[in-house]
Amino acid sequence: MSPSILIIGGTGGQGMPIVKELAEHGFDVRVLTRNLESDNSKKLATMQNVTLYTGATDDEEALRKAFNGVDYAFVNLNSWALGIKNEIFWGIRIFELAVQSGVKHYIWSSLDNYFLETRYDDSLRTGHYYGKGHVEQWMSALPQSPMRWSILTTSPYIEQLLNLQAPKKQENGEYEFRLPLGDGAIPYTPLDDIPYYVRWIVENPKESSGLNIKLSVEHVTLPQLASTFTEVTGKPAKATNITIDEWFTELGLTPGGESATHLIGSSSAAPNDQSLLTVYQNFSNWWHLYQRSGGNVGVLKRDYKLLDKIHPQRTRSLKQWMERVGYDGDKMVKVTVTSAWSL
Repeated sequence: MSPSILIIGGTGGQGMPIVKELAEHGFDVRVLTRNLESDNSKKLATMQNVTLYTGATDDEEALRKAFNGVDYAFVNLNSWALGIKNEIFWGIRIFELAVQSGVKHYIWSSLDNYFLETRYDDSLRTGHYYGKGHVEQWMSALPQSPMRWSILTTSPYIEQLLNLQAPKKQENGEYEFRLPLGDGAIPYTPLDDIPYYVRWIVENPKESSGLNIKLSVEHVTLPQLASTFTEVTGKPAKATNITIDEWFTELGLTPGGESATHLIGSSSAAPNDQSLLTVYQNFSNWWHLYQRSGGNVGVLKRDYKLLDKIHPQRTRSLKQWMERVGYDGDKMVKVTVTSAWSL
């Protein structure tokens, strides 16, 4: 009988490749989706070994049905829809439901927990990090019985270089990377590397139980973006550090405008919920975080030797990724700020 796994968040940018990987390697994959008629749900419905379950991540009845008889679980909650408080509650509650259902191994998709280290600095308080990171901290205190658990920590997807962080071609033919990164660095994660780590976790329980695997190709600086781009493409490029307000404005989001002041997670929150952040607050703090991550000695650290050991064929550099995808600075994807996170 094939091992079964429930993927929560399976219709998103991170989840789709994971579903495909596990289904192709003999797993009976269940995917919880709000909408069976969405484009991604329809794509998943055509795959062998994939079954869709209708329901939301804040619907206990739907969750119990999806968890029934499942061996493994991978959970990536939608921070944008839930907000900090609801993500913390449902991150814990879904873990409890998995235990009740007899799940053998549970994987939490997280983002870096840097909160105590930075003394809960409000200038670094980023909504989608805070919800996931606090659930990670809670899980880290639990034993590996009655249910094994592992954590997979990602970071900005390197595919954001196709949209939010894409270079702008100037009239003289030079490509300009314009980001408010300062002297910091971003530990990018490629989406197509993630599925391997998920499969490795469930196939190697002795090594993976209790492990927090923090993904990245490498820590990339702003000047490195331009120099690597030129090395790979032969096209002239430069890197310009801009202000956060300039970055918002160039995306078409006026810092004080309606889009920038929208409260993330407001659809599932009570009126005047003070835990909510605006798009402007969230992404300003997001950039502050990477400004404070100067290489692997900053706020966001990675164990690259561990990543090499687990996945010897992983993408190990910005250059390797650019070469692999044929990155040329021109074939870009237009998206909104929040939708880019789910690419």
